[in-house]
Amino acid sequence: MTCSLTYQRPNADFWAEYVQLWRQSSHPSPFQAPAILRYYTERQTDGVALFTARQNGHLVGATLLRQSSDHWAFLSDLKTDANFFILHRDLSAEQQRTYFEQLFRTVQRENWALMLNHKPAWANYIPAFEEALKNSGLYTLSLDYSVCPIVEAPTPQALFDEVRASQNTRRKLNKFVRQEQGTFEVLTDNSDLDSWAEDFCNAHVLRWAPTPTPSAYRDPARREFFKNCLRAWQQDGLLVRFALRTPKDGRVGLMAGLLEGETLIYHTPTFHPNCAHVSPGRVLIYYIAQWMAENGLRRLDFGDGNEPYKYYVASKDQVLRRVFAARKNNLRFILKTRFIQTVRANPRLYGFYQNRLKPLYRNLRRNIALLFLFGIFGWYGMGSGWGIGAAYNTYNTYHHNAHPSCIVHQSSRPHRPSLPLFPPRANYTYAFGLLHTPLLS
Repeated sequence: MTCSLTYQRPNADFWAEYVQLWRQSSHPSPFQAPAILRYYTERQTDGVALFTARQNGHLVGATLLRQSSDHWAFLSDLKTDANFFILHRDLSAEQQRTYFEQLFRTVQRENWALMLNHKPAWANYIPAFEEALKNSGLYTLSLDYSVCPIVEAPTPQALFDEVRASQNTRRKLNKFVRQEQGTFEVLTDNSDLDSWAEDFCNAHVLRWAPTPTPSAYRDPARREFFKNCLRAWQQDGLLVRFALRTPKDGRVGLMAGLLEGETLIYHTPTFHPNCAHVSPGRVLIYYIAQWMAENGLRRLDFGDGNEPYKYYVASKDQVLRRVFAARKNNLRFILKTRFIQTVRANPRLYGFYQNRLKPLYRNLRRNIALLFLFGIFGWYGMGSGWGIGAAYNTYNTYHHNAHPSCIVHQSSRPHRPSLPLFPPRANYTYAFGLLHTPLLS
């Protein structure tokens, strides 16, 4: 086996080979599918590395990584539930181990700090990966970091029978159909994709507006990224879009599902708050399980995270790990990983970080951006009402659900704003073109 590393963007010849490798890999995950990774490499102008392995001239392993701050991570981290290494399914355990040994030697040689997120503990190559990691001579740390809840059954029909056995789910379904005149929509081609994506983003914005973590889809750049991800998955035939519809509000519960063998991944769901009283999540899962029974899918994977709604039907957790590796003299990175380990091991401390410190930091970051924005408009407005008014109108746009289709109120006249100490998350710098770059990373 011959392994190599390049920092050059993959060319068309590589992608032609990668398509075949991915199809013949032991885990052809949609998150490492050809079109989505190609899209990521095209939007990532630099800081991309490709590690490959060849056996008798044929591509048998490929991993795309990106530089993120002080470390390297999977390129597929940009939007994922699980990050698999793409290795040919015919590789022996010894060949798998050789691949990982060469990868960790590359980490040593290149003086990388490696942070591998969303590592599926159930992958068939994990024993070889862990052995190579243990013997690498690097500083290493592996944490059980999250879970993917799943429900599976011997047959697709048995799965549907299990889901519809819930009396509460059937009651919510009847309420949705009779009171709301609701219907179910499934889209497996690219029809109405842009409109569907806009409906998803608008519902997501409204759903999260009253919370400490408002939706990222208030930023038009994030909406475009989401649409492009859907297009890439559609190109590889992996995307199934589900929606609940009512005559009053249109699409009120939406989910972008991804196919992987006999599995449907419940990847990105949201719902319109106007329809919360009918539990759209429960109703959507009922219809999805029915569709799965009709299409030969017997496993529903709820993706990364242990949110309570998933356990209405999920009965098993699959562990996701976070793996760190670096030279033993990289003290800054080592201290960072130990801090992460300490926080993650303490449920109360981790909850405080997730629910208090993290939103506080995000809001503080936006506050700094807002002050900068007021300074820019104030300067160009020569201290006049125009400068302050323009800045406030920009703030008001993003503070009130941001995207034009979701704006609740926006003042048309300059006036003195009354701002909270920590306004909700928003990319204020977007308004005057710095643009799409966060003030603090």
